[in-house]
Amino acid sequence: MTNDRNPLIIAFLLGVCCALGVALMFNSNSPFPRAYAQAAGGANSMFAVTGTGTTNQGRDVLFVVDSASQRLAIYEYQNGRLKMGALRNMEFDFQIPYEYLAGKKKQEPTVLDIKKAVEKK
Repeated sequence: MTNDRNPLIIAFLLGVCCALGVALMFNSNSPFPRAYAQAAGGANSMFAVTGTGTTNQGRDVLFVVDSASQRLAIYEYQNGRLKMGALRNMEFDFQIPYEYLAGKKKQEPTVLDIKKAVEKK
C-alpha cells in the first residue's frame, strides 16, 4: 500500500518545492538584481524601432529616427553583417499638403475630409 502512495507523495512534494521557488522569486527582497530601462541620450530627439524580416529571411531591421533633424535611417543586420539600407530626410515629406497616393490608391477618409471635419468644431 505504501508503494501506491509514493508517486503521489513525490508529486505533492515537488509541487510544494515549485510553489516555494515561485514565492521566493517574487519576494520583494529578491536576490536577483532588478533590471531598469535606460533613457536614450540626445535630448529625447532620437528613438529607434526594431523589426524582423518575413519568415526565413534571417534578417533584422533597425529604424532610427532623429526628430530634431527630421531624418530616418534604416539599417539591416543579416548573416552577421550590418549595412545601411536607406537614409532619408523627412522634412519635405511632412510638408505635403494632402495625402500622397502611391500607385493612385484612394485612401478613406482623405486628409482634406478630416481637415474640414476638424475645422467645423
